[in-house]
Amino acid sequence: MGGEGAVLAVLLATTNGNGGMIKREVTIMLPHLQTHKHKTHFFLLLAVTLSCLWPVNSYAVYGAKDMLTYIAAQVPSLMYMVTAIAYVMGIYLVLHGVLRLKEYGEARTQMSQEHSLKEPLTYIVVGALLLYLPTAVSVGLSTFWSEPAPYSYLSSDTGQWSQFWNVCFLIVQFIGTIAFIRGLVILSHLGDRGSQPGTFSKGLTHIIGGIFCINIYQFVQVIFATFGFSS
Repeated sequence: MGGEGAVLAVLLATTNGNGGMIKREVTIMLPHLQTHKHKTHFFLLLAVTLSCLWPVNSYAVYGAKDMLTYIAAQVPSLMYMVTAIAYVMGIYLVLHGVLRLKEYGEARTQMSQEHSLKEPLTYIVVGALLLYLPTAVSVGLSTFWSEPAPYSYLSSDTGQWSQFWNVCFLIVQFIGTIAFIRGLVILSHLGDRGSQPGTFSKGLTHIIGGIFCINIYQFVQVIFATFGFSS
């Protein structure tokens, strides 16, 4: 039996049109694979085979709305994770800026012109903005709106389309938060020697786009009011 593989039993459980459960067991003989390339090809083939064995009517149970609802349920946890990552990056940039500031002071003592005060100050300022991320976002929102209300789209309406749009807005807000953080990180490279041209405009674009996504509901209202559409 040295040249033979193992036996894989897969249990497929789906629902029929009447809401009942249909269970199907599929037995697959796994061949003896010698190389990593063969293993990769085999498991790709296995994934395609299992997808073909899955009944077509089972896809009618889960739609785009269910997928977005599941993603939206994970957004608060993901938001905590992204905020924590921003705090860690902020601490790193502040410490890095302080070290660069120390190098700048030593270079000034030695009458050296290789270091610039622009680099450490940029790291410290961007790091402080990341450490105070909620305040930075609030200031950005107040720059474009006198009374920003990022969650004004939430209502007591339990209609299907209302819930669907609420989920879409929540996901866009999460993407906007990531874009805002990415914009700050891009701006932190302004002080680097030999930084690429267009770094400031690229970072500012991410920040402004992130602010619009975070307050996506009021941004859409502004677009509707500009072109005379009824919201």
